[in-house]
Amino acid sequence: MYGIEAINAHNGWSIAVIGAGIVFTGLVVLSIAISQLHKLLLFWDKRDEFFKLNGRKVEEQSDITSPEQFPVDIHDVAEVYKPVFAKLGDSFQLADLYAIARKYNFPHPHLTIKEFRQAGIMLPLGDGCFKLNTELTQNQG
Repeated sequence: MYGIEAINAHNGWSIAVIGAGIVFTGLVVLSIAISQLHKLLLFWDKRDEFFKLNGRKVEEQSDITSPEQFPVDIHDVAEVYKPVFAKLGDSFQLADLYAIARKYNFPHPHLTIKEFRQAGIMLPLGDGCFKLNTELTQNQG
């Protein structure tokens, strides 16, 4: 017995349908797993925080606050940023300054950093490092 008769005699059609169903189910499970992979990676990146806190939220105490109304003059804005510069130290990377400004909800950190550079408040040190122009900020304060 060969061909269609053999397939019919040995339940070949039902085996083929079940096989296709298994493959389709596997593909659906794989696509769901891939679509949720970003959540797993985010958890993996923050696993230390998760295991240390045991589900409790701890508020970080900081002297950095964002005022409700930011000044217009860039030198006055530099006064608001002084705690941020103090936290960063003598030399810092722009990415670190940007991250702290975003963390404490300072408005438009990219534009503010650009204005600091143009006004000479921040001086380049090379290799992406910057420092605060203490001469200029002392004359303003």
